[in-house]
Order: sequence, then structure tokens, then C-alpha cells
Amino acid sequence: MKLVGEFTSLNTAIVISLIAFWLQAILLFFKFEQKKQKIINQISFGLISLGIFVSLSIRGVNLERFPIANLYESLLLTTLGIAVIFFILNLRNNLDFLAWPILICILGLLMSAAWLPSSQKDAIPLIPALRSYWRAIHVPPLLFSYGFFLLASIVSIFQLIESNRQSSSPEALKRIKIYQDLQYRFIVFGFPLLTFGIVTGALWANKSWGNLWQWDPKENLALVTWFCYLAFIHLKTTNKASANKLSYIVLGGLFATYMTYLGINQFNLGGLHTYGQI
Repeated sequence: MKLVGEFTSLNTAIVISLIAFWLQAILLFFKFEQKKQKIINQISFGLISLGIFVSLSIRGVNLERFPIANLYESLLLTTLGIAVIFFILNLRNNLDFLAWPILICILGLLMSAAWLPSSQKDAIPLIPALRSYWRAIHVPPLLFSYGFFLLASIVSIFQLIESNRQSSSPEALKRIKIYQDLQYRFIVFGFPLLTFGIVTGALWANKSWGNLWQWDPKENLALVTWFCYLAFIHLKTTNKASANKLSYIVLGGLFATYMTYLGINQFNLGGLHTYGQI
């Protein structure tokens, strides 16, 4: 089925991302004032979000269904979530220093979506397990939680780099404090979405397969991911771990997130969730 305008919108989002990335390089080189940098970032991420949203909307209208049924559509929705999250949070917070690594991630996701094989992009009839209203309830919160976890991992890397410099200057200590605060806030935003996604997934499984939990590899890894971030929140709120250890936990959680989202099918680990296999 030919989806008129869909790939044009996706290509536009990719081009805008590339332009925004080079703008970031210019901003860093010429050291624009913060206000101008924020305006450029907000316009860039707003246009990226619009391009992806239009692409998904056109696909949904042409297919007459909610556009989240294969890897191509889920990558677009994940990328949209990341762009929208940054756009909204950057309105009242100074997150411009995160723009360039986020743009790299967005470009990687968009290009991965564009280069997927036709088996993961073509508009084909849904398999029986996906013909449910639970698809629109269960999947988006999970994908948006992944966006928050990615942002938390980026600031965790920044925190580890800054800590390894072993600088005791007020500026360095201030940056570390900012990274730690953002790390916690991103996890606290993402964790409830992950929890909601797991719970609704269990309810969907009960409706489709007759059991709340199948001990499927994807389900098991989702639970591992949930415990990783639960451990982070517990250790953070009780002050029982150093900043570096907390950052390593966040990065471990991102690895578990990757395995849950893509690794299961990428490495052919089997299970009931094989419809996203590349």
C-alpha cells in the first residue's frame, strides 16, 4: 500500500535533524548567547516533532488504525517522544547542553527507521494478537519511558566524565549537581510510564493469551529493567550509593531497556513478541 506523503514527512524530519545538528556545531563554535541558542533549539525540535507527527498521522489515516504495529512505527513514535520531551522540558529549564547528543540519537533512530527492510515498513494486515485497543494503551507509555531513560543516561555519562576529571572548582561541582538532579527527574518521570506499560501489557496478555504473565523473554527483561530503575530510586532517595554508582545503574538500566525493546528480536531470543523481528 502506498502511503502518500508519509515518507516525504519522514525525510523532512531527517533533513531538519541534520540541519539542527550542524546548527549545534555552529552554536558551540561561535558561543551564541543562551537566549538565541534556546530559540534555535526550540524551533529545531518543534519542527522535528511536527515532521514525525505528520508522518505517523498520514500513516494512521491511510491504514485506518493507530500507527504502532511494527518496528518502523515504534521507532518513529520513540523518536517523537524524545523530541517532544526535550521540547517541553527545555521551555522552563536550561537543557540546551543536551541538544547535540539528543540530536545524534534522533538522527540514528530516524535513519534506522528509514533503512529498515520492507518487512518492517510495509503496510500489511495486523496479526491477531495486535488487533486490540490495548495496543494504543500499552505501547506509547513504554516508548516514552524509553525516551526519559535515554535522557537520564546522557546526563549520567556527563556526570561520570565530570567526576573523573576530579575537579573541585565551584563550576564543576555545580555541573555535577545539575546532572544528578536531571538524572533523578528523568527517571522519576519515566518510571511510572514503564510501570503503566508493564501493567497494561499484563492485562493485554491476559485477554489475548489467557495469562497475566507468560515468562516470555521480553516480559522478563522488562521486569529486569523495572527493577533496575526501582533500585536507582531506592538508592537515590536513601543516599545509599555514590553518584557514580547511581550513574552506572542508570546505564545498566538503559542496556536492559535496549535488550527489552530491540535486543530480544535482534538476537533471535524467541518468545511471543517476535513480530518486531528484523
